[in-house]
Amino acid sequence: MTTTTTIDSEASLGRLVGDHPEFAAVFESLGIDYCCGGDTPLRRACEENGLEVEAVLERLATTDSTDELAPAEASITELVDDVVETHHDYLRAELPSLERTVRKVARVHGDAHPELEAIEAAFLELQEEVTHHIADEEENVFPELPKLENDAPLTAAEEGQIREAIDHLEAEHDAAAARLEEIRTLSDDYAVPSDACTSYRNALDRLQLLEADMHRHVHAENNVLFPKAERALEGR
Repeated sequence: MTTTTTIDSEASLGRLVGDHPEFAAVFESLGIDYCCGGDTPLRRACEENGLEVEAVLERLATTDSTDELAPAEASITELVDDVVETHHDYLRAELPSLERTVRKVARVHGDAHPELEAIEAAFLELQEEVTHHIADEEENVFPELPKLENDAPLTAAEEGQIREAIDHLEAEHDAAAARLEEIRTLSDDYAVPSDACTSYRNALDRLQLLEADMHRHVHAENNVLFPKAERALEGR
């Protein structure tokens, strides 16, 4: 079924995707940053990307809705579990395998396509940063967040540590987004060269899928989980 509610063009991108998860794919296809740019109103995002807001609104309104629970409706515990099971587990499985493919493609096709060396370097930096990032979240931050909705006692110092951790994680999200944008630019928006072999095509396809999943991942944290945690801190 399609979205039937009126879409507010002044609503933030993060709020829109939080209420309507199916909008993420539309924004992804249009190159609209709804994760790190989640605070941006839809109208301004359209203007910045040279898009007609009415055309974007029409496309959103005719997008098939999903039966999945909208992240904005989930509890902190549900959001933490979903991030780990949907995104962290995917990254743990995908990054080592994709590394092997990216290295192979750069080695075999690097002479004809020198940009592959830069793509490999950017990917390896992204992999190292993201691997450390998700371990830090699961070991040091995520175990603390459910306490905010369970009325578990926290000292002022512990509350301050949660706020500082959120700021730090958001900064790391920005860095990951920059790496992904670098890979997209170097690959000319994942364009497949005429001489690309199956592994080359596979690497580009998977890098693009990695970018899309990371956008959803960052959105779920920056625009839904972290604001919900901050509101819980303010209400204590």
